Amino acid sequence: MVTTSGPTRRAGRPPETATDQAQPPRHPPATTDQARRPGPPPETSGPTRRPGRPPKVEAGDTKAALLAAALTLFARHGYAGTSIRAIAREVGLSESVLYAHFDSKRAIFEAVLAQLGPRSAATVLGEIGPGVLDADPPGVVRMLVTRVIQSWDTPEARQLISLMSHDGLTHDAALVGAIEETLGRLAALFERWIAAGHIDADLGEPADLAYALIGPVAQARLLWLHADATPTQRQTGRDISARHAEFFIKAVFRPTG
Repeated sequence: MVTTSGPTRRAGRPPETATDQAQPPRHPPATTDQARRPGPPPETSGPTRRPGRPPKVEAGDTKAALLAAALTLFARHGYAGTSIRAIAREVGLSESVLYAHFDSKRAIFEAVLAQLGPRSAATVLGEIGPGVLDADPPGVVRMLVTRVIQSWDTPEARQLISLMSHDGLTHDAALVGAIEETLGRLAALFERWIAAGHIDADLGEPADLAYALIGPVAQARLLWLHADATPTQRQTGRDISARHAEFFIKAVFRPTG
């Protein structure tokens, strides 16, 4: 009878090796609840959107983006050749979103005109405090002409004046209305200066003085601040407008000191 020197083992089972003995115990299998529990969703870098939807524009910037796109398309294809759908697609929005901001293509055009057209002068006046208006009228005229020319010398404003000229919109009712509104604001200012003794009362009507100030500046815009203007032409427009402001001040205001 043969005896063995170690413990007996069942037949067919391989002997344990040193490697097997050195391995750490395995973790128990996951329970049914643990196996079914989903892991955390993967993090994303921004808000998700539905497949097929156009990218959203921030709500506060939507109107500005639509106006910029409309001006670009108006200048490229003309006002008549630009559709509402084309403007919406240019920004990546649906037509329904566009109509939430503007009820028609005409409304978009008028908003562009209000932003970049003759009302720029009225906007500048609204930003000047009453104290400055009364204390230094010649300084107000210089500031007004300088800031209006600066606002009309942007790429967008030069694009607009070329569009108005090319598309025969210089007699458009919205443009005429904006010019009349601006002249009215300026006339009220001249009336105030006449009453304060800064200008002789018999020099002219306030409305005539308003037209005499802003008319040549608007003409400079048409001639030298259009979309195809060279840097030299644009500088000419700025220089002539500045000289006009100085000429107007000397001709209209009473000497001080």
